[in-house]
Amino acid sequence: MGIKMLKNNLSKYLKLVRQGETVLVTDRKVVIAVIRRPSESGGKDRLQAFLEEEARLGRVTLATTRNPDALEGLRALPRPRKPVDIQALMDEIRED
Repeated sequence: MGIKMLKNNLSKYLKLVRQGETVLVTDRKVVIAVIRRPSESGGKDRLQAFLEEEARLGRVTLATTRNPDALEGLRALPRPRKPVDIQALMDEIRED
């Protein structure tokens, strides 16, 4: 729909969005905006919500695993107490 139609019927279109519809806004027959419900985080952390949104847009492909609990196990590991020098680790691996 055009901008004027959106402006004049905003409540109606927001109701459609609330029901799960996606509204395309046009200006001179060119889509300039998309109005849709925000991604549901469902208790996910911000990084996961961001990655899922990027996947929805086709910018990334999410990794898959046969054991979804494996990632939770990794997240449960304690963080290192001192910073890790990744470059030194990579140099060490390359020497082998």
